[in-house]
Amino acid sequence: MYKVLLVDDEINILEGIAAIVDWRGCGTELAAKAHHGQMAYEMIEKNPPDIVITDIKMPGLNGVELIQKVYRTYPKVKFIVLSGHDEFEFAKTAMECNVQHYLLKPSNEKKIEEALSKVVQDLDEKNSKELFLEKMRHNLQNVMPKAKEQFLKEFITTKKYGVKDWEYYSSVFEIDSSAEEYRLILLKVDGESEYEQVLALKELVVEQMSDTYIPLETTIGDKIVILIENTSLSDLVSNLQEIKETFFNYYEHEFSAAISDIGNTQQLRQLYKGALHCLTQQFYVAGGSIITVQDVKKQSSPTEELQYDHEDLIFAMRSGDTKTVLNYLNDFFEEIKQEKYEASIVQTHCLELFLSMIRQASKEGMDGYFKQILIFQQYDKFHEIKEFMENTAAEITKYHYERTKQTQSHIIDRVIQYVEENLGDQELSLSSIAAEVLYMNSDYLGKLFKKEKGERFSNFLINRRIEKAIEMIEQSDQVKIFEVAEAVGFGNNPRYFGQVFKKYTGVTPTNYMSKKLES
Repeated sequence: MYKVLLVDDEINILEGIAAIVDWRGCGTELAAKAHHGQMAYEMIEKNPPDIVITDIKMPGLNGVELIQKVYRTYPKVKFIVLSGHDEFEFAKTAMECNVQHYLLKPSNEKKIEEALSKVVQDLDEKNSKELFLEKMRHNLQNVMPKAKEQFLKEFITTKKYGVKDWEYYSSVFEIDSSAEEYRLILLKVDGESEYEQVLALKELVVEQMSDTYIPLETTIGDKIVILIENTSLSDLVSNLQEIKETFFNYYEHEFSAAISDIGNTQQLRQLYKGALHCLTQQFYVAGGSIITVQDVKKQSSPTEELQYDHEDLIFAMRSGDTKTVLNYLNDFFEEIKQEKYEASIVQTHCLELFLSMIRQASKEGMDGYFKQILIFQQYDKFHEIKEFMENTAAEITKYHYERTKQTQSHIIDRVIQYVEENLGDQELSLSSIAAEVLYMNSDYLGKLFKKEKGERFSNFLINRRIEKAIEMIEQSDQVKIFEVAEAVGFGNNPRYFGQVFKKYTGVTPTNYMSKKLES
């Protein structure tokens, strides 16, 4: 219902119109009545009506003056004028104030109701139009940000738009096109993230970089793209460092950023490609890095496959040589890092290498390593893959080391046992044991013996023969020197036995026996 204010200085007319008009039927309600112009104006100031029905000739503030005064302050208020035949001179002034309904006195309720209905119809149409326009403005406000995002996305990723298109849409989107140089900033939340976090990061960047003009921003997949007018690299890095801290405090997530070179609008596609290449290098750096084009020295990453057979690595693992294994992997990953291979190529090659490595594990261990493939495939950082591969290789190498060590210990135990059982054999040697007992290379057996026992086999054999000789002398007073010599492998050469015995004990066998008898 539209509110109506009725104004007339003649009380009878005022009350008569108030009583006979079907206000509700006209889509209105009589909100107030005023006895003169000043009273009406004061009521309008307190609570402006939609429609005013007023007489022209009134004492003090007449109808025309009321209309003029109200029109200056409340131009939306509609007027219906009641006037006598001698008041047409006021009509022109009234019409200048957009008064479209002029009724001659006396006017019956039908004429007043017709005029009211027309005013109501005009108001309905105007309100409907305003609602439509407001809705369109609201929809446009909602659509505009999306349209701007889509424009930037297509401008930097396709050849759909040119310089003229940029000028046109700059006008549509009210972009300040006076800037001649721009940078692009690409951001990506590290690890798994929710879309809410991506949007929050975009809003955070725009908010905290409010001192720098940002014409457009958009998202492409899981990456945020910010177009920013030319700003010094140091200032941008400093701002991004502050944003990193704020974002981490909110979401406990890091993000990586890439900053392009400087360029004009014609170069935005190249700037985007450069920044995108920078962002791909986050594979080789720690999370939360800020990478610039200057940081990426190699402008084009190799796309060929990695050419490594890794035979030396597998051999070292099977040999149980942890030091060689880790040195090999360190050199391998350092070369990859220097060459800056694409992340997908490195991940694929390392997965193949991982499969080759776990084939060297025990059957039980291999089953466990196969289950770790799912974990391996989640790694998107170079250092994560490197650490995973090193740990796996070290574990499998340790398995072979322990296994080999156990086998080697068993071999040496057999050598020592054979020596004990055949100590009196004058022809006893490492070569004979290797060839006749263990069926293995004597040089390898000699190295294995020294590694396990810490001394050469020849020294071990002499020491053991002298120790056995001492045991025999200690155990019997009647034993003969030549018998001892023969029993410990010196055959029928007691003189040589005596020389060796003295070298190892400091005394001859005879003196040793005499001292034993004296004691």
